[in-house]
Amino acid sequence: MNDTLIRLNRHWNLGKYNGLHDRELLSGLIKKLVLPHIHVLTGIRRSGKSSLFQLIINHLMDEGVDPREILTLNMDEPIFTPVWSNPAEIYGLIEQAEVLTGTKVTYLFLDEVHQVSNWELFVKGAYDTKRFKKIYVTGSTSDLLQRQFATLLSGRYVSDVVRPLSLKEIFFINGITDLLTVNAQKSEVLSLLNKYLIFGGFPEIANRELPDDLKIELLQSYYDSIVLKDCIAYNGVRDTGAFYRTMHYLLTNTATRYRYSTLSKALGNSENTIKKYIEYAEQAYVLNEISNFSFSAKENARPERKTYSADNGLISAVGVSFSPNSGKLLENVVYNQLIHAKYEDVAFVRTSEECDFIARRDGIWNAFQVCYDLDSTNRERELSGFEVIDPQLKVSSKTIITYNQKDRIDDIEVVPLYEWIFKA
Repeated sequence: MNDTLIRLNRHWNLGKYNGLHDRELLSGLIKKLVLPHIHVLTGIRRSGKSSLFQLIINHLMDEGVDPREILTLNMDEPIFTPVWSNPAEIYGLIEQAEVLTGTKVTYLFLDEVHQVSNWELFVKGAYDTKRFKKIYVTGSTSDLLQRQFATLLSGRYVSDVVRPLSLKEIFFINGITDLLTVNAQKSEVLSLLNKYLIFGGFPEIANRELPDDLKIELLQSYYDSIVLKDCIAYNGVRDTGAFYRTMHYLLTNTATRYRYSTLSKALGNSENTIKKYIEYAEQAYVLNEISNFSFSAKENARPERKTYSADNGLISAVGVSFSPNSGKLLENVVYNQLIHAKYEDVAFVRTSEECDFIARRDGIWNAFQVCYDLDSTNRERELSGFEVIDPQLKVSSKTIITYNQKDRIDDIEVVPLYEWIFKA
């Protein structure tokens, strides 16, 4: 056990963690350090939650905190299996760490805490007794913030979602930090964009030079782990084949409209089963579902819907044969960038024509079309998509996001994705 504790807490002996890249989320996390609240980080597996722990630990040490006062426990470790059914055993691990270091733990980081049944009982007790200055917990399912947890810890926690690296973060890591640099290094920008469209932003994939086939193999491993652990096992799904077929269908039809009734026929499952499977996938951050916007509750009762993958790499993992110049891949990146940029109420609008996205930020609605290459064959369709938006929305801006085109058409801005991300 001591060997595991030392391995999980290299900062005890080696000090600050190296080889890390800043995340857009980090400054907000550090700002919240002054709060005594439990800080919950959720997000899809392999998105960088553990690295964010290390970045926070580095900051604490920069502020003069003794590294031996900081304890990280990854509850996914097989050696912690006996703890999974008894959260009180976590106290034993903490005491063992304190004996090992001769120092009282004041900052506790619990990784993948959802492995422990009734973990919230331990966390609540530790919080109420002020046992630690700060408690961080992570989990790979949004269900961490639901059920008993939300009631038991009401008013005692703050939360953030950790996502795979955004395209903007990829640019920053590679020294492209503003539009001036974008224009000066256009070939490098397009190269990074092309890789991102196919392989996405999981940190281990995006930050290492690996052969393409090895990237796909790793992405397939991620996908299987996420689906098996956080969807199937976590929710007790019995028909694993049906669940995999549903995920494969949705990922291979990213950004494609559907109704539950059509999915039910295509996949041979009931509408209720389809809804449950999508709910499980959303809880595990595999995908997000959006609907056709309408002010009418009646029209929203059985609307058309679309799903978007949390990362383009998951689309590639299931063997989707989208070409690199696919508008679907570009649209999936735009959706995730809207989420990174704190847009809310993201939806599409479909009547006679379709607007890919409407989204609200700071109370202001904006409209977006995504078009890989705007030309004479699709120009009228893309422009008319803005005309189907209900005037009541009072859309503030209209933008067509492309792969590599820039223009202005009346009140509509045409902008390449790699420039738009600096404005979004």
